[in-house]
Amino acid sequence: MRRQYTTAELNNPVANPFQCLFTQVASPASYCPASPIFHEPDSIYNDDTIPLTNLLRPFPQFDGPLEGLPLLGAQSFYNALQFRFQKRSSHYVSFEGNYTLSKATDDSSVGANAFVGNLNTGNPQELDNLRAEHSISANDTTHRLAAAIIVDVPVGRDRWLGRNMNRALDAIVGGWRISNILTFQTGQPTPIAMSQNAIVDGNQRPNLLCASPATGLSAHRSALTGQSTIDISCFGDPGDEQPGNAPRYLSNLRTDGIHNIDVAFSKEFVPREGMRLELRGEFFNAFNTPRFAIPDTFWPDSSFGVISSTLGNPRHGQLGVRFEF
Repeated sequence: MRRQYTTAELNNPVANPFQCLFTQVASPASYCPASPIFHEPDSIYNDDTIPLTNLLRPFPQFDGPLEGLPLLGAQSFYNALQFRFQKRSSHYVSFEGNYTLSKATDDSSVGANAFVGNLNTGNPQELDNLRAEHSISANDTTHRLAAAIIVDVPVGRDRWLGRNMNRALDAIVGGWRISNILTFQTGQPTPIAMSQNAIVDGNQRPNLLCASPATGLSAHRSALTGQSTIDISCFGDPGDEQPGNAPRYLSNLRTDGIHNIDVAFSKEFVPREGMRLELRGEFFNAFNTPRFAIPDTFWPDSSFGVISSTLGNPRHGQLGVRFEF
């Protein structure tokens, strides 16, 4: 008959049957060697007692939980519809870009790049039930638009406005070029975990009680007021050593996306034949638009769903001069 232990029982100390393999003991058991065969002074197997959970694992001689090990063998599925658009330079304007509509699912999003975004929060809930891990991927971004736009300002000598402008004035206001790089992207789906994990060797998730757990509060408003973007009542405690029914990531609960515009201004001079002088100013995140970080996703923390930090950099710029001869 299989017994169900509680988390507290699994963490209770019991006599260590492996102690004599690591250190000399006063009353060795019949299976103990004449002298210790392992010399690992930092191992807990030198102690008189060890947690009960260690003895119930398939390989009890190995200490430590397995929850920190990412699932490096996984299945993923990706489908996308992509559009590419381009306008060659004419009438002072040219642009090029692409738009992607996509969906990605997998049963593990953790790997060598687990430090990126929220990829490191999707470790399995039950190591012996990996089929239950399939969900929307942490890498899923439904919409992404990236474009580059170049505008030659139609002001200056031989241009639409100021065709006969004097050279002194043209040197100041004429011949400027404005370049933009636009990036807009949907946020990543959000993982919800238990603040007090009650599954040994797993990452317990809560039960999902609502179809849509978002409160409708914007990331900006949450960061400003300290209010939650996630409805805390939409989740429940599954119980001790019980897996929750919430998926690894919730597709209808997403982090703040990317909405960034970089702008560059440039102008070229030809002081004399064989020489070229370029002035350039570049401004990244030109409109100083913040991108908010993932909220507290550990249920039921007092700050659950609250956003308290940002990602990326505020607006910054650089100026440069280039002289060719």
